[in-house]
Amino acid sequence: MKNLVELSLGGNMFSGQLPECLRNLTKLRTLDLSDNSFSGNFPSFTSNLTSLEYLSLFRNYLQGSFSLSTLANHSKLQVLYISPQSPGAQVETEKTKWYPTFQLTSLILRGCNLNRDIGNTIPSFLLYQKDLQYIDLSHNKLVGVLPNWLIQNNSGLETLYLMNNSFVGNLQLSSIRQDICEIDISHNNLSGLLPKDIGTFLPRIDTLYLAMNNLEGHIPTSIGKMQNLISLDLSHNLFSGELPEQLATGCISLYGVGLANNFLQGNIPNFSNSTHLSGLYLNNNNLNVTLREVLANLNSEVLLILDISNNSISGEIPSSIGKFSKMTDLNISENQLEGEIPFGISNLTLKMLDLSQNRLSGSVSSFNLSSMQFLYLQKNAFSGSIPFTFSQGFELVTLDLRDNNLSGSIPNWMDKLYSLRMLLLGGNNFHGHIPIQLCQLKNISIMDLSRNKINGSIPSCFNNLSFGRIYDSDSDTVLPTTGRLAFSEVASSFNASVIVYRASSDLPLYEFGQVAVEFRTKSHYYSYTGKILEYMSGMDLSCNMLTGIIPSEIGDLQQVKALNLSHNHLSGSIPITFSNLTQIESLDLSFNNLTGEIPSQLTLLHFLSVFNVSYNNLSGRPPSEGQFADFDDENYRGNPGLCGPPPQAQV
Repeated sequence: MKNLVELSLGGNMFSGQLPECLRNLTKLRTLDLSDNSFSGNFPSFTSNLTSLEYLSLFRNYLQGSFSLSTLANHSKLQVLYISPQSPGAQVETEKTKWYPTFQLTSLILRGCNLNRDIGNTIPSFLLYQKDLQYIDLSHNKLVGVLPNWLIQNNSGLETLYLMNNSFVGNLQLSSIRQDICEIDISHNNLSGLLPKDIGTFLPRIDTLYLAMNNLEGHIPTSIGKMQNLISLDLSHNLFSGELPEQLATGCISLYGVGLANNFLQGNIPNFSNSTHLSGLYLNNNNLNVTLREVLANLNSEVLLILDISNNSISGEIPSSIGKFSKMTDLNISENQLEGEIPFGISNLTLKMLDLSQNRLSGSVSSFNLSSMQFLYLQKNAFSGSIPFTFSQGFELVTLDLRDNNLSGSIPNWMDKLYSLRMLLLGGNNFHGHIPIQLCQLKNISIMDLSRNKINGSIPSCFNNLSFGRIYDSDSDTVLPTTGRLAFSEVASSFNASVIVYRASSDLPLYEFGQVAVEFRTKSHYYSYTGKILEYMSGMDLSCNMLTGIIPSEIGDLQQVKALNLSHNHLSGSIPITFSNLTQIESLDLSFNNLTGEIPSQLTLLHFLSVFNVSYNNLSGRPPSEGQFADFDDENYRGNPGLCGPPPQAQV
């Protein structure tokens, strides 16, 4: 074994500490330990393996500190990969003065808290590297001026990854550099203008990511010389002006373009002859043309994803939208669109459609829901009833129809939407009873029926709903989720409702349909983000005309985090079973006709931070232990039968 020259153990499931006996393999040229679960401290034996040409400790659970100075005498070393999975592990290069005898061709020091103890400075040994073709120093919080010299010093450089650091300064390029193919310097603090001749300096570039910086000015017309450019992300910067036409006419290989969250104006370039562009993200800009003009500049044969939300796009949705039959994701929310939905939109077999926050009107019967997973139509002026065609939405996960002028009753066929996790119908004119068929939506996490004219009683079968539990269709059981969401107070409001935001998507590698949810109670907004469909749960039936008692079965919803039954005509007592709502954070029962005492068992609700029973007919002494010690008269006012001194919140 002492004559072994290659040891490749990558991509297995090895664990435990690395044996120090490996130091005896002094003729080893290749040591690949990547993608395992090795733990313990970084190995010291690597300092003894001076014949190494390839060393990879990539993606393990090694801990402690590893000094690259221990590799100073490894004159044959060409490839070095380190990216620990342990958050506290670090790589340092500056504690001792040393000079490398090696010339690397490929280097990955990703997410390794590089030089954390001395201020996250860039390794000085890189000043002596001239043959690098691949550099990845991402996710290290490195500071200082952007090391443009890495590009200038390494004439064969093809890939440069510096994302998620804290570099400042400008991007400077040399006319000598013409071979680099990939640059990702996103999530830094770069400023200033892009080089005027960026396209001349980088003619072979295929991936250019400069998102999440402070770059400004116009996008240079020379970008059109990047004929190999496949993916471009300049989102979340300060770019202004109109997009250069050369982006469409010259960048003939483009597949994905991310330009979201800038200050771009006018129309988009004419991509109608682009044979590859499948994803275009221009949300959160100042585009001020009609939707017809935008669509005329796109190739309906290849476009899959279009996000032009939060601009100033006006006019009606043209019937020509029906030509985009291959599109899967369309977001044109938060614009100035008006008129009715054209029948041509039924040609689209979308997975995600967001038309929210426009001025659209008419019925919602033209949509093809056969493949739809996320449908957002809130905050328009749609009218009429929920059409029977919606019963074909077997894959629907989110249906948001809030704040329109929809009417009629909630359909009895809603149980056909068996994939539904978010049902949002608040702020319309729905009337009639809550159909018991809603109890069959076993995957539901959030239900908002608030601010309608719904009457009758609350179905006791609501305890069949998952509300935060994952339904296992194979075993016909529900599994409780783990973890508790953090929340933050961000505003105040009068009404009680659920507010749902869909996170913006800037590149195809981000998923549409991720959401952030705010539960709005009588006094606060609570903002929740993350894996919403797994961890968030809530039911809002407020501001209706519901009568009868609160079913004790509602206490079976042990995973629900927010429950709002306020502003109804509910009577009877507060169910003692509410003490089983152990995950609840917000409970609003105000403005009803509830009687009796507040159950002392509610002190078991340790996560309860918003509690409101004001303006009922409750009596007795309110609980004062646990979370209830933090509540005061604001939570109980309008109940003349409550006795004892006015509660005072503890400071």
